[in-house]
Amino acid sequence: MPRTAADEPVPRRERLRQQTVDEIKERAFELLDAGGAHDVTIASVGKGMGMTPPALYRYFPSREALLSALVVDAYADLGSTVADAVGGAADEGPHARLRLALTTYRTWATAHPRRYTMLFSDRSRDVPDPPAGVAAVNVGMLPVLAALGEIAAASAPAGGTPLDEALTRWAQGMGAPADLAPAALRLAVLAWSRVHGLVSLEITGALAGMGLDAGLLLETEIESLLAAAAG
Repeated sequence: MPRTAADEPVPRRERLRQQTVDEIKERAFELLDAGGAHDVTIASVGKGMGMTPPALYRYFPSREALLSALVVDAYADLGSTVADAVGGAADEGPHARLRLALTTYRTWATAHPRRYTMLFSDRSRDVPDPPAGVAAVNVGMLPVLAALGEIAAASAPAGGTPLDEALTRWAQGMGAPADLAPAALRLAVLAWSRVHGLVSLEITGALAGMGLDAGLLLETEIESLLAAAAG
């Protein structure tokens, strides 16, 4: 039986409520994966579960609240997938860990294209990034920062840029080591922007329409980043 931090049994009502919340999100993810975020509504989820909209509103007060919960869970899955993959290669060098992090990111995105699209484009301004979601996905960014930090530390120091102060605040906000070189932070954002761009084009079919291999393009970008990191 689940227990609280105080080692007390979780009340039955609370357990049942959490089970229902989990079932609602599971059904919402099914709709999302099948047709995109616009298919996720209180009515559609309720219909799939045999619940009336008023009953479902007792668990999520609005469609935006439900989508926000999906965003948190999807970010958490993406972040932990990348972190776990890199964690399983802790004995590898930074170059190998960086490749693994970025290729795992692409693998998750292409396996869950509609979830990925929801995270970065297929949402209204009424559903901003929840802080819990940002913290969860940053778990996957930290290994990228660590690998780039190791690579950059072995190269000649790079000059500063106007971005460095903002990048340092961003990195410290996610719990990155305080001694990471600004060059590594700049490359981390560049790495994410390049991989995100490639993945987004791959998901929409643009790269296939051009006859381009997305995997080879990603490998080319990774080699470019490694060369930049090495100075």
